[in-house]
Amino acid sequence: MDSNLFLTCEELAMLTGFKTPARQVGWLRTKSWRFEINGNRRPIVARKYAEKMLGCGIPEESPYRPNFAALQGA
Repeated sequence: MDSNLFLTCEELAMLTGFKTPARQVGWLRTKSWRFEINGNRRPIVARKYAEKMLGCGIPEESPYRPNFAALQGA
């Protein structure tokens, strides 16, 4: 597994401001972040998701939108 797939424990503590998993989970829920709980009962957050939420990830492509004006002969 790619070690950069998820935030490290240290990065998650820096993000949330908390070291204990229960407090980290509380912060993530309050901020409506998506996360999973792993087998050690610790929250895990995907790195790309965190980058997106913090506004520093690669912008997603805008969805395709048909040109309806072309259909109307404009």
